[in-house]
Amino acid sequence: MKVCLTGNRAESLAESAKALLPNIEIVRITEEGEILGDEGEIDAIYFSLGVTNSPPAMKQLLRLIGSPTLKWLQGPGAGVDHPLWQSLLDRGVRLTNASGIHAEPIAQYIFTYILHWEREVARHQTQQREKHWEIVPCGDLTAKTLGIVGYGGIGQATARVGRAFGMRTLGTRRSRVEDPSLDEFIPLADLHRLLAASDYVVLCMPFSDETREMIGEAELRSMKENAVLINVARGGVVDEPALIRALQEGWFRGATLDVVAEEPLPEKSPLWSMERCVLTPHDAGYSPCGDERLEALFLENLGRYSRGETMRNEIQATGLSA
Repeated sequence: MKVCLTGNRAESLAESAKALLPNIEIVRITEEGEILGDEGEIDAIYFSLGVTNSPPAMKQLLRLIGSPTLKWLQGPGAGVDHPLWQSLLDRGVRLTNASGIHAEPIAQYIFTYILHWEREVARHQTQQREKHWEIVPCGDLTAKTLGIVGYGGIGQATARVGRAFGMRTLGTRRSRVEDPSLDEFIPLADLHRLLAASDYVVLCMPFSDETREMIGEAELRSMKENAVLINVARGGVVDEPALIRALQEGWFRGATLDVVAEEPLPEKSPLWSMERCVLTPHDAGYSPCGDERLEALFLENLGRYSRGETMRNEIQATGLSA
């Protein structure tokens, strides 16, 4: 079996792979784009988290992904909405994503901004800059409801933290789930009930034809006047013009957006200058532990693949039309 490894930790990962499968043949792509080893007849590829930051390495990786012998690719993220993933599935290449490895840092991100809104961080900072001393009335999370749309790994981690803060937790997804961190599971058909009941609405569903613009004008108008929307899914799950209008007209308190419809966000977008909007550049899932988590998942799947067992996080379809 021949496996191509990428990333600045590929050498140590190669040692772990050889300890697991002594007869494995390793090919590595360096950050400079140099290929170490015989690139012919590659069976599997490990697509690291950081390889996209090196254009020479990325160029070589994309070329090797086109190899006719490729049978399996371990992807770097949870999202599978890029056309590349569908092209692999169309070729019969097995695809596993990184669902789960970003759950903890994203849950931390979500609560960074829930606390930002609840504890009036921006107003305190403004008063500090203006050297103005005045008590700022803040909220209390134990009196608030957290609504999670898309109850997968990220949703579960978010609900667990919410319960630790004493929040009431609601969750929805296509199929029913039982989780001790959830106070109530709400069927997706009753999405508006979840939106109307939640003080913080967190979007963490996968992006697909089914979820494209799932949150439109009607859904945004269903939210509480003092509610906050937090999107860590994909920008496309929200009708962005409707969201902009909602923020301009004050349908609800505000939004924290780690994702937008077009990334990078165009300079002309009104989202840049809205007081009701906090923007971050799609980095909610960043963690210095990310590589270690992805490598552990890859090594587990490598063992499963070699034994002919079911791999974790295998994707059967992207859910997006061509």
